[in-house]
Amino acid sequence: MDNPKKYRLLVVDDDPNMIKLIQFYLIKDAYQIIACYSGEEALKILKTETFDAILIDILMPQMDGFTLLEKMKDDLSIDSPIIVVTAHGASDKLMQLMDAGAHDILQKPFTTNRLKLTLRNALSFKELQEKCKRLEKILLKGQ
Repeated sequence: MDNPKKYRLLVVDDDPNMIKLIQFYLIKDAYQIIACYSGEEALKILKTETFDAILIDILMPQMDGFTLLEKMKDDLSIDSPIIVVTAHGASDKLMQLMDAGAHDILQKPFTTNRLKLTLRNALSFKELQEKCKRLEKILLKGQ
C-alpha cells in the first residue's frame, strides 16, 4: 500500500459517532470514506458504486449487518472485502459471519492500529485476487 492510490471505503453504521471515529482514525491515510447509516442506504449505494473495502456494523435497526452481508453477497455479488464491526464476540456468531462472506471481523473497541492493519490486510487480499484474475485471463488466452 505504498502507492498514492486513494482507496474507496464504504462505512455502514447507524452510530454517527462511530463513523466519525473511523474517519478520524483514517484522516491521514489514503482513504476516501463514504458513510451511510443503514443497510437499506448501503444497498442503494452499492447498486451504482464500487468500493475497495466495506465496513459494516452488525447491530443496526431495520436491517442488521448479518442481513446486509447476505444481501451484498447473494443479491449484489459484491466481491470487495467486507469487514464486520461488532462489540459482541460470541464465537458461533462470528463463524456464521465468516461463512456468510465476511472477510474479517473487527471487534469494538478497536485501536487505530488494529483498524489500519485490518484494512491493509483486506486491501492486500483484494489486490492479490485481482492479480490472479488478470493472470488467469492471460493464461486462458494462451490456450
